[in-house]
Amino acid sequence: MPLLSVDIDGTILEANPLARDRLALPEDRGQWPDLSHFLLSLDAAELVDLMESCCHRSRPQQLRTKCRDINGHRFEVTVHLSRLDADSDRYFLCALTEVDDPREEATGLPAPWADGLTESSLRWRFALFGAGDGVWDWDLESNDVVYCARFRQIIGFSDAELDRSFEQWVSLVHPDDLRGFSGAMQEHLRGSSPHYICEFRMRCKEGGWKWVLARGRVARRDENGQPLRVVGTLSDIGARKKLEYELRRMATTDFLTGLYNRRHFISRMADELARIRRRPNPPSSLLMVDLDYFKSINDTYGHSAGDLVLQHFADTLRSCLRRMDLPARTGGEEFAVLLPGTTEQEALILAERLRRKVKSTPAVTPGAIVAVTVSIGITLLGPEDSGPDATLGRADEALYRAKNNGRNQVVLAPL
Repeated sequence: MPLLSVDIDGTILEANPLARDRLALPEDRGQWPDLSHFLLSLDAAELVDLMESCCHRSRPQQLRTKCRDINGHRFEVTVHLSRLDADSDRYFLCALTEVDDPREEATGLPAPWADGLTESSLRWRFALFGAGDGVWDWDLESNDVVYCARFRQIIGFSDAELDRSFEQWVSLVHPDDLRGFSGAMQEHLRGSSPHYICEFRMRCKEGGWKWVLARGRVARRDENGQPLRVVGTLSDIGARKKLEYELRRMATTDFLTGLYNRRHFISRMADELARIRRRPNPPSSLLMVDLDYFKSINDTYGHSAGDLVLQHFADTLRSCLRRMDLPARTGGEEFAVLLPGTTEQEALILAERLRRKVKSTPAVTPGAIVAVTVSIGITLLGPEDSGPDATLGRADEALYRAKNNGRNQVVLAPL
């Protein structure tokens, strides 16, 4: 059934896939005409009168009229208008039933626009906003949940494999997301929030996890205000989450080496300094690393070979670090490593191991095997450091001494 959400002035706010197809609506919503453009027997003022009748009489209205799609093709419909929300006189749900549509008789669907709402009409209201999403309907008295086919399809279950208990739905929520899932639902059931909305992961039939967005609203309460029924939608947001992850990665990562970039590194250093000021133990250390004679490598072998050397070093650096350590490329051939929970002597041992491994594993490029060495400066993060720049400056001075003393060595900075 084509379904539209419209404003009191006739502006089409949303349309389900069937309505978009039947009216030939363009992808760009900014190009959608008002509803009166499609209803040939009604002008804009008459449409407003019909909507106001819905409000004043507190019941849905219907009208048989000639209709056209955006390309001018005409057909006859029965227009059913109902308030989208019983508490609002501004937003309406419009259903278009073709008069000569044989499917209307064949389906035997209950008329959702008689006095009061049928069981299916509440789902239709939410199906409008689903636009291909799954619809769920939770009866709190029986604790049964009715799922539409699309809901089950999102997580890969058949009708027989997904029972109607709310407990099964809860059992499919990722353990790390369960608190947010339940907390948001309880908040809405208490009336503390106008809608239920939560993003979480659900376990699919094949065993993997899929990010979904659940929206819902209490559709019925008893005389004491206790919720009896909640209806909502489930959206597959896996593609959006993947895009968000890629955007975060791009914002925090150096494109060439895959290490963190300077801005993210400074932010994480600031967090670690704040921890050090609150609790100095265990201490944390910082390495500043510079590739020796890197300009000569670029001049001799070319910038493409220089890029390969940087990537080779980044791989070597990762292999020497723990999972908790934070490596970053802070400049052209300059790198920094934050070592949480690491003393100065432990940092010295790690730095020496890194220096020896870099020296013993030259970079292989298409044109040559390039030997590389590094100079390293080390300092502790001090609780008196005013910020990351103070710590970095001290490590940079130690690095400068390492380079002045002949390179390919490690120097500790005094606090």
